[in-house]
Amino acid sequence: MSKLGIIPAVYGDEGYSLNLKLSLSELETIQKMIRMQWLYRLQLLVPEHVNKFDELGVERYHELAHLVDHSKAWPKTSRVLPREAAQVIQKMDFFKKMEQEFGDIEIADEEKLGWENVYWRLVRPGNSDFGSLHTENWFVNLGYYGKEINDAAREKVKIWISIHSIPNKNGLVVVPKSHRKKDWKWHAEEKYGQKKPIIDEDVTTLDRQLLSTEPGRAVVFNYDLLHGGAENLADKTRISIEFTFLVKKENLMSYA
Repeated sequence: MSKLGIIPAVYGDEGYSLNLKLSLSELETIQKMIRMQWLYRLQLLVPEHVNKFDELGVERYHELAHLVDHSKAWPKTSRVLPREAAQVIQKMDFFKKMEQEFGDIEIADEEKLGWENVYWRLVRPGNSDFGSLHTENWFVNLGYYGKEINDAAREKVKIWISIHSIPNKNGLVVVPKSHRKKDWKWHAEEKYGQKKPIIDEDVTTLDRQLLSTEPGRAVVFNYDLLHGGAENLADKTRISIEFTFLVKKENLMSYA
């Protein structure tokens, strides 16, 4: 039985659920892990400026972003948390609640690094650091992610968690019910050395909704749901984490 109602929401009409939230201590732990990796990356790239970033903090990264080549500084592999961090996250209460909901969960190794890929993303104010509307399955169709993600016996589910955000000013945009349609038009374009899916539909006609996600709020959603980042209208850098997890189809009862 679905404990938090996540499964029927993800596989029902809406295609996503907001019924999961991190505790304050879990949120603070993840914030610290991201900060350490963010600073270490800057230490490698611009050691002469890292102290400035350290003093301002990650939410004010955009104020000093001109000191780095932002377009090349943050490839996805540089934002995947290390194995030990992923292990800490898997022991958190919010993760245990997901296991109670879905049964056994395996976090996908999307970048083929050899461990579970939990990765973070930053979106500066007034910049196009976010992607266009897409579904996660489009990345699968482009050949990304590890072999295990195509296991016919398991279902792919996505989770996005707000880490530093301001509700209604930035966050995740979704198109409710869009997971029901399987023939959206899209193509791939080269961006930052990788092929990215670009939707070919008139997005102004779609029911795009910016979810109100305070720090710690999770969005669990269907792999076929149209979603994307929102323009950051706040005065701080927005940070989120996300990962794909795999569950046995038999555990989803009649929903998937």
